[in-house]
Amino acid sequence: MLEENESAQLPELPGPVSEKAETPSDVPQASADFRTIPNDAEAFGTVPRAAERRENHTLSVRETARRFEAAGVARTERSIINWCQPNRQGIARLDSYYEPNERKYYITLQSVETAIQEEIQRAKQSKEAPASEAFGSCVEPVKHLESAAGAKVMNEKKLQELEREIMDLKITNRGKDYLIDQLQKERNGFFDQLLSANRKVGELETKLLRLESPDSSE
Repeated sequence: MLEENESAQLPELPGPVSEKAETPSDVPQASADFRTIPNDAEAFGTVPRAAERRENHTLSVRETARRFEAAGVARTERSIINWCQPNRQGIARLDSYYEPNERKYYITLQSVETAIQEEIQRAKQSKEAPASEAFGSCVEPVKHLESAAGAKVMNEKKLQELEREIMDLKITNRGKDYLIDQLQKERNGFFDQLLSANRKVGELETKLLRLESPDSSE
């Protein structure tokens, strides 16, 4: 009985501990490679290699400008350089290569010929366009119609000017008439004076003859 009681009081011993339980803080091998960067991501952000000069990059900027001039569509060397550089869309009109050591552009003959043909077509289109649409033609200014109020004001001003001119003519005519009247009056007065003077002369001659007549009788 005692042995049974002692065996009943003794606690049960725990079972064998596994290796995993002894190292609860160990990280599994599957998570050991967490956040590792793949090989493809190592090259991210690298600058691409510059395009190399090809065999057909032979023409210089000056030679290209001479070819445009010979074709009748002369272009400056500055324009040729601008066409070698990419536009906003990243596309260059001329296929070229910039030699950093020489600091010069070398252009392919094929791209130059293509650009020359394009410029020739543009020149033809500008010549065939109507005179009003030709490049560099002067555009006549647009004549805006006058509003009703503006036209009324202009008419009133013209009427006022005409009235002033009529009034000036009337004043001038009145001055003429007055001057003519004065001249006529002066003329009439001159004739009257002349007539009276002739009468006096006649009277004096008569008196003179009367005075001389008695002496002649004696």
